[in-house]
Amino acid sequence: MNTLEFSVGNAMGHFRKTGGPKGFLWKYALAYALIGIVVQGLSLYLMAPIYGAAFNPIVMEDPDMMDQVMLENMGRVALGYLVSFVFGILMWIMFEAASQRRYMRADGFSLKLGGDEGRLFVVGLFWFGLLILLYIGMFILMMIPMIIGVAAGGDGAMAAGAVAVIVMLAYMVFAIWVAVRFSPAAAMTIRDRKIRFGSAWRATKGKVWTLIGSWLILALIMMAIIFVLYLVFAVTAVLALMPVMQSGSDDPAAILAAFASLGFIIPAIFFGLIYMGLAGIMMHVFGGPAALAAKTDPNWTDTAAINETFV
Repeated sequence: MNTLEFSVGNAMGHFRKTGGPKGFLWKYALAYALIGIVVQGLSLYLMAPIYGAAFNPIVMEDPDMMDQVMLENMGRVALGYLVSFVFGILMWIMFEAASQRRYMRADGFSLKLGGDEGRLFVVGLFWFGLLILLYIGMFILMMIPMIIGVAAGGDGAMAAGAVAVIVMLAYMVFAIWVAVRFSPAAAMTIRDRKIRFGSAWRATKGKVWTLIGSWLILALIMMAIIFVLYLVFAVTAVLALMPVMQSGSDDPAAILAAFASLGFIIPAIFFGLIYMGLAGIMMHVFGGPAALAAKTDPNWTDTAAINETFV
């Protein structure tokens, strides 16, 4: 059995220490990019009339014309949102299952819809319920000082506003702490082949700040990479749009033609593929710390499951 000590370094680099068939990360990133681009492309196609209106100054300056465009394309736009929502959920459960199978079972890359994915969908519903509860708690806590401030008036209202800000910041820290405590739920669900959520709380005992620290460092690294990528694309986009920008033309047809030119579209597609691939990599890498918390759970005593996982 291959065990790793739970530390910031091991948590950040867990994606490199899973074992299993080689080539997982690039296959994961490529599949995520291609499927993501197809889904985004379909959504953009369905919502094209709205985006076209948004780039048309004549339509944007006429509220009645904009309302007419919205009414004429309401069904198509609703279908676009539905496609994004349904396929977004499917992408999450399929790629999260593939990611956690790698971490917990050292599997090669595979996408499917089966028991693992169904159980992760239920875990996602638990997460949704937890977020709703956290939002309700924040709303209630924010309302209390606001009501007191309105009743007090004058200086009392200012003091209540300051208290509300402090309460909000403290509650945000609390909400993050709670979310981190449940973060290994998906990994534990894949590990045990049973729906796990509440039991994730005990798996993160004494590990919260290590998890937060590893995620902060990973986030900073990823932000730097994304910033460089955006900078390169911005320069390329400006060069492609330079002729219409220099002409000073406000002709909607000329503006749309510039955005439809190969000089803009090809870099945009290339950027989209790289960005979506990086998004897939981030999804997998960011799952590593929580997966390591599940793997180093001191209460994991199912010997059969351990042997099956690490054979």
